[in-house]
Amino acid sequence: MTVNMQHVSRHLVGHRHRLPVGPSTPSRRAFEIALLGALLTVSCAVAAHQMEPPLEATPALAAMRYCQTQGVRAAWGAQARFLGAPASFKYISAAPLKKMFMGDVADVPGDAIYVLDELDLDERRAYEESAFYGWKQADRWVADGRERPEYEVLAALFYQACKENLTKD
Repeated sequence: MTVNMQHVSRHLVGHRHRLPVGPSTPSRRAFEIALLGALLTVSCAVAAHQMEPPLEATPALAAMRYCQTQGVRAAWGAQARFLGAPASFKYISAAPLKKMFMGDVADVPGDAIYVLDELDLDERRAYEESAFYGWKQADRWVADGRERPEYEVLAALFYQACKENLTKD
């Protein structure tokens, strides 16, 4: 399959996909762990806060990197929602953001979705779009009375949804 990144952007703009969340089964858990392994191969903290990930050698690797980045950003927004954050963004420097991102969930404030302050306007818009999508998805889960999944599971769910959206056509 060949993936054109411009097609990826056009395909995902405005597309909303409800992610399945339900009781954990052994096969579902194994699937989530496999996805988590794929996600952890990339430095999520750095890639998630960059506008454009590095260029990849093949379209398949580019698509994987794109979905990893989108998944991590959406999971960050979803986690903020599960922590009670409103749909607003706060911009902070890299050191405290990285500490929050890589630390314990108890260290993440629940008053906003935190974003790297050195992003330019286009980078902020791209980041905010993904994070806000995650926030809205988590809002649906909260409204349905669902519990907050672990952050890694959130990232895996959003990664899988992105991957499915890319391969639909």
